[in-house]
Amino acid sequence: VWQCGGLLEIHPCSHVGHVFPKKAPYARPNFLQNTVRAAEVWMDSYKEHFYNRNPPAKKEKYGDISTRVLLRERLKCNSFDWYLKNIYPDLHVPEDRPGWHGAIRNGGITTECLDYNTPDHSPTGAHISYFEYTSQKEIRFNSVTELCAEVLEGKTHLGMRHCPHDRDPRPPSTIWEFRDDGTIYHPHSDMCV
Repeated sequence: VWQCGGLLEIHPCSHVGHVFPKKAPYARPNFLQNTVRAAEVWMDSYKEHFYNRNPPAKKEKYGDISTRVLLRERLKCNSFDWYLKNIYPDLHVPEDRPGWHGAIRNGGITTECLDYNTPDHSPTGAHISYFEYTSQKEIRFNSVTELCAEVLEGKTHLGMRHCPHDRDPRPPSTIWEFRDDGTIYHPHSDMCV
């Protein structure tokens, strides 16, 4: 909507309803296919962040999108970069630095890895343990809600909290160091994972 010059308005006295047909025009199994189609048409190079976090999507057949691409061109829609800068500037865009995103695996017990079970149900039904180590020294769990690994004062276990906005300072409880010996060090608690 925004990329093509439209807008969504919130009116205090408006009513929104949805009529559910007896048979939906799409099936839930097509959710991933439809998401891939949207990424391919609208996200430009940012679609790589989507694919990094959804490995099955890379193999998903999404069909012919040429009419959608032509529609975007005909409407002279803005780029996804424009959308991020002008409509949603507070969104954290993953850095996806080579070698610093994906699963965090235990070097000693190779079958073990860092994991986080989201309290929310994943709409794709997939369980993804995808993390990013940022240039700000955060370990981010890149899900719908950006969560950062932390160890609180006086605690000995790792927890998760909402990450600060990119422009805000990082609390010491969320700062981590990846050491050359393979350990992940938390300076604030002086402990390793």
